[in-house]
Amino acid sequence: MNETQKDFKMQELHTPSAFEGALWTCLGIKGADTIFHSPPGCYINQHVNALVNDWTCELYSTNLSYANIMQGAEDRMETTLRKIAAKKPGAILIVTAPTVEVTRDDVEGVAKKVNFKETVIIHPPIGGSLVEGKETAFIKILDLVDPKVKKVPRSVNIIGPTFSTFNWRADVYELTRMLAGIGVMVNCVYTAGATIDQIKTAAQAELNLCIYPYDSGVLVAKEMEKRFGIPYMADIIPIGFGNSAAWLESVAGFFKIDAGPYLKKTMANAFEFISSNMVFAVTFEMTAALSLENANTYAVGISEFLNKEVGVGIVMTAVGNHDAAKRLEALCDDVLICPTIEEKRDKFVEKGPMVIYGNFYDKKVSMDEGFKNFIFSDIPTIGYLSSENCPFMGFMGAKYLVEGLVNEVYMGIFLETKGDMMGAISTGAVPWDIEAEQAMIKVGEMIPHFVRATALKKLHSVAEQIAKERGTNVTLSIFREVSDKFTPTKFKAKFSAVFDDGAVPAPAADEDEEVPVSSLTFTMPWNDEAKGMLELVPSPFRQAAVSGTEDYARGKSRDTVIGATVEEFRKELGM
Repeated sequence: MNETQKDFKMQELHTPSAFEGALWTCLGIKGADTIFHSPPGCYINQHVNALVNDWTCELYSTNLSYANIMQGAEDRMETTLRKIAAKKPGAILIVTAPTVEVTRDDVEGVAKKVNFKETVIIHPPIGGSLVEGKETAFIKILDLVDPKVKKVPRSVNIIGPTFSTFNWRADVYELTRMLAGIGVMVNCVYTAGATIDQIKTAAQAELNLCIYPYDSGVLVAKEMEKRFGIPYMADIIPIGFGNSAAWLESVAGFFKIDAGPYLKKTMANAFEFISSNMVFAVTFEMTAALSLENANTYAVGISEFLNKEVGVGIVMTAVGNHDAAKRLEALCDDVLICPTIEEKRDKFVEKGPMVIYGNFYDKKVSMDEGFKNFIFSDIPTIGYLSSENCPFMGFMGAKYLVEGLVNEVYMGIFLETKGDMMGAISTGAVPWDIEAEQAMIKVGEMIPHFVRATALKKLHSVAEQIAKERGTNVTLSIFREVSDKFTPTKFKAKFSAVFDDGAVPAPAADEDEEVPVSSLTFTMPWNDEAKGMLELVPSPFRQAAVSGTEDYARGKSRDTVIGATVEEFRKELGM
């Protein structure tokens, strides 16, 4: 029986829309009931999302049928609205789905007929972005705010968190803790986690703090300044030790508070943490890629912290905001705006970062390419994955970012060497020519020291194995062969001087010159899947990849190279 084999590719993924942004903004308010004026399919998707994320919320739907949509659905809206109004919630928030926006249901007319006082109707823009949906909801919900409340001294609103904002609870907790340390009270978190009463009294704060300026919150802060006379701050991202201190100093300056004693104690603790946890021993010459299209503020804040305070090179960022991209250009040459999955995959392979920050889909594609070090930093994550006790913002957030980075990379090395990180790299059973030993020492000096032990163990072991098979000492030519085959691409150019024997080198392939797979020399059969995987190898190194893979296959007594062989060999190299 012939079976048809299909190749499955990860499809382009759903990007959260304005309707989801509006819903997530509403669902975070305790004491308010949300009605999604939509067909059942739209509602079910959002209901499942709420369950998976363990949200406690009141979400209802008008469950529109095809006939309702074609003939008008005001009666369904009225029936649902009257049922919810009978419960007497603190407010009713109505979010209209795209289908309703197309049919132009008179939702306002229905709300006026039912006459429940605290009703807010939100029409997210069709085709709008997640951010546009959040801002539309933020501004409409201001209709519930009492403009006549008395100001509370030294109080602030934290603007921007909504349900499905990555890590918002942990960040809010940490920033609230820091503000309390200088005597400032958080009046309201607008909107996630706030009660309906806190929303209604939001105007009593003296200052608004936009903690996600490259995502959402700035527009509503401007509107609150216009309506209620509340100034706002959005210029400093409180991520990292330096920026967290600057953020708190800025707030303290607004209220004319001396934050010096608190910051002195906190920064001393931060210095002790950094100096006692082998931070720079691990991050020296480390590289990172950040793929955070739904968390642009994180992309900017984490990149600046890792680069300026921890010494990590940022080789790639992917964001969804042009202003964030412009700021990131000062740190990174490769800034992608709203890239496709395949574009990100290609860039991961090209740049070879030592750690990747991203969401579930980034985790999947990076694992497929052999990347092991990954830190969740964006939505979507995995159902029931907890991150609420691990802030990225504030002083505790800076510690967690460093701790998470060091642990992720160090544990990867530990597992790769099976815990024997400081053991001998040679049994001494195979003699080494002095030139080969000197070359290995020079190569070792060029490898970042936190991975040096792992790399040298690999090079030493393979060189001795080849020498045993050939019945010789480890010669310079053998060590050169091993280095060419097992060294990461990013270090090959550095190593060329080590083996400079005065001979005229063969013309090097232009790094930008494409070497088609069809032009490569094969000495054994390769199936189509295996040849296809060579497309992921940078052009100048494809022939070396063919030779290395074929040697590996022969060593395993195989007469054909298939996709699984390439994958096994790649893992053997630690790539």
